[in-house]
Amino acid sequence: MSESVPSLSPPPSASTSHRALVVARALAVLGGLGWFLWLGGGPVLPPTRIDWMMREDWAAHIFGWLFFRNADWTLPLGAAPNHFYPYGSSVALTDGNPWLALIFKPLSPLLPVDFQYTGPWLALCYALMGYFGARLVETVSPRPVPMVLGGTLLALSPVMAARFGHPTLCAHWLLLALLWLNLRDIPDARTATRSLGLAALFNAIASGTHPYWVGMLMPLTLSLGVRLVWSRKLGPARVAALCAGIAALDVGLFALFGYFGGGGLGAEGFGEFSADLATLVNPMGWGRLLPDLPAAPRQGEGFGYLGAGALLLGVVAFVSLFARRREARTLDWRRVLPAAVVVLLMAVFALSSRVTWLGQPVVDLGALYAPLVKATNAFRASGRFVWPLHYLLVVGAVLLVARLWRGVPAVTVAALAVALALQAYDVREEKSALFKPVRFQRLTSADWDALKGPYQHLALFPPHVQWVCRYDEPLVNALAYQAYRLKLTFNSGYASRTPEALAAECRARLPSGGLDASTAYVVLPQHVRPFLDAGARCGVVEDLPVCVVGSNTDAFAQGLARQPLR
Repeated sequence: MSESVPSLSPPPSASTSHRALVVARALAVLGGLGWFLWLGGGPVLPPTRIDWMMREDWAAHIFGWLFFRNADWTLPLGAAPNHFYPYGSSVALTDGNPWLALIFKPLSPLLPVDFQYTGPWLALCYALMGYFGARLVETVSPRPVPMVLGGTLLALSPVMAARFGHPTLCAHWLLLALLWLNLRDIPDARTATRSLGLAALFNAIASGTHPYWVGMLMPLTLSLGVRLVWSRKLGPARVAALCAGIAALDVGLFALFGYFGGGGLGAEGFGEFSADLATLVNPMGWGRLLPDLPAAPRQGEGFGYLGAGALLLGVVAFVSLFARRREARTLDWRRVLPAAVVVLLMAVFALSSRVTWLGQPVVDLGALYAPLVKATNAFRASGRFVWPLHYLLVVGAVLLVARLWRGVPAVTVAALAVALALQAYDVREEKSALFKPVRFQRLTSADWDALKGPYQHLALFPPHVQWVCRYDEPLVNALAYQAYRLKLTFNSGYASRTPEALAAECRARLPSGGLDASTAYVVLPQHVRPFLDAGARCGVVEDLPVCVVGSNTDAFAQGLARQPLR
């Protein structure tokens, strides 16, 4: 069945020049960047500012990058054997954005010691939200003003702002890009093939950003393939081969980046990190205009609030379907149907095995998901899969209003402008994680510099590993930064998956292999006595107990005698 009925898109307009379209896209990009700055993005943009990242997930990301920066090239790409030594980690397992790490590592000799790319990455994500938002509006209305307003409105999503604490999960523009591929005009086989090529590119970017993006983009790639076969732009065999190739590309990149390493592919939490049935209208503290609704404790992962402006625009779009019946009858609903089905299925998965309404269980689907335990453990935060529905609804509202009222452009402009203003007012910018103060206490004693040369390893004993054993974040971050600066290995930190053997080390009285002459140990006070009994030389450096092998005679070991521990 071909797409021979009137399409969603208007015929090319001679009055809309290419330059005007480029300017509109650029203004939408600036709209996205402006919103990022409003959310507190200015101070995190300079790449030499790293102190703001020294907490929670951000610390995992920055140290994944910094230790990879010091490591030799090896496989998997992004491997950091000097982090969580001797087990090693990787940029992938610390969610440090593997693609960007690979881009900047060759430039490392030219970069300052303090260098981060997370702030610029967040800004890029907002810029691309505006860009692909404008491209989506362009599919139904090439008028510059609706493109700017619609693109900026999509960048004002509360869902994206709520993910600042996990920067690799801020690539929401990838969803807009796949929706754009699903909804744009595809007049011939060449354009169809190019569309799948772009889908492959976006999947490749997703594979080196965060696995959850592949979990959302691959289904949308399949929906694009279904549309191409349904519209007879490409044959089933060719589409199947191309989609299989994209899936193989995703798996290959996962292996190349080391996502299959660590302590397994999954963890507990499926059924708890879910989306509530009311998530689309529940501000969860992010809205000024609508009241917060009850939700279960861990359902922040399924946050899907549309925002007051988007909700209003949705009402306008719905009413317009009846007010503009003649225009509505010309819409090609088959174009959006494959994507809509896939998005709804992902939304059902977002509800998980424990479906809730206002935080209270209403349906138990445990038996349905029982055979899929490996998949559900790998994607335990199933609530994130409500994001495609969130964006499809906002995109649908914007496109319907722009398409149904294209003969009366003033109505489109007014509706989008009001929705944009209402959305901007509704979103509580003070909730942005970028406004939260972070205090990073660096170690400043020159005594630490004597470690460089005689020692290859700095170890905190017992190890401190988030979610595994005791974790003193300020201490871990201070020591990890010192190890990075001196190009030593380090054994503690925060990663998405860690070796199971670390749990046993957390309970040990002494390192399992005995004391190592090339390691300086920062020892918790209650463990100093076992080190002394083992013949270690211990002293105090910057108020921290530090021990080395008793036979060491280097400058650092001798310096411990200034404040000895006996």
